[in-house]
Amino acid sequence: MLELTPNLNVNSKKALYVQLYEYIKKEIKDGSIVPFTKLPAKRKLAIHLQVSKNTVEAAYEQLLAEGYIESISRKGYFVCKIEQMLFCMQD
Repeated sequence: MLELTPNLNVNSKKALYVQLYEYIKKEIKDGSIVPFTKLPAKRKLAIHLQVSKNTVEAAYEQLLAEGYIESISRKGYFVCKIEQMLFCMQD
């Protein structure tokens, strides 16, 4: 399983979900998280990061809206290929 270890700062002016979203987005753009990689389940990631499930859900929803990831029913969230982001956004 992919292990995400962002340094989330509870004292930051940025919301935790924004920090998580920006971290995952950067990892995808930098190639640290490669296309077709399955992201951790929302609940498991929330427990791992010691944040609420809503925080992870909001970050994933933003990534989904921007086409960085896609949701496959009953399978989870997967990273899209950068070149094919527009196709992921159409699903």
